[in-house]
Amino acid sequence: MKSNRKFTIKAVSLVVAGLVVSSVTTASTIPSSIAKFSPDTPDHVLKAKRSSWRDPAFGDMGWTHSSDWGRFAVKRGQTVTIKAISSVVGLHPGITVWYRGKDDTAPNNYVVDHFYPQNANTVEFGAKDETTGAPIGNIVMKVVAFGYDQDNNNKNPKAMNGITDGVPGQVELTFKAPSTGHYMFVVGGFNPDDSVDPALKHDINTNVSVVNP
Repeated sequence: MKSNRKFTIKAVSLVVAGLVVSSVTTASTIPSSIAKFSPDTPDHVLKAKRSSWRDPAFGDMGWTHSSDWGRFAVKRGQTVTIKAISSVVGLHPGITVWYRGKDDTAPNNYVVDHFYPQNANTVEFGAKDETTGAPIGNIVMKVVAFGYDQDNNNKNPKAMNGITDGVPGQVELTFKAPSTGHYMFVVGGFNPDDSVDPALKHDINTNVSVVNP
């Protein structure tokens, strides 16, 4: 536990300094599920725990396996909107989107570690599978957009992009794709109401829509 805490502190300082996290371990991991979104399948029910997107008990980082993940491919200049609606109003959803381009040589189902920064690149050169130790390439996930449900949410951390639409438990994140290729995003909870069960993963109805320029 001591080594995890040291890594967390270093990661947080890197986020503040340059919005980049470079892992100093070889704990590259595969999320339990990564839903594929497309024009034919724009909707999925993702499942996440109540503090999975930003947890003060873990240095305000997100939890990889307590959150849920999605992926999609778009062309440069297309406008993407991700809408997440929690089945539990008191779970304020947060979303982070990363681009995985030519510098990202690892399989797209791997992420850097068991936690992630919500507003930063996440990078590991010479990544290895945490179970087998086999080299998998470089993980280079460049942050594109992020934000969380600010409605009835009494926390508003700097540089986290609180979004209000008048509907607690819902967040809608829109951005223009900077590059053609594969994108990966995470959905989780932030600053939940006390009534939200901490032991369960809660349904978050998620839609990805794409509009041409």
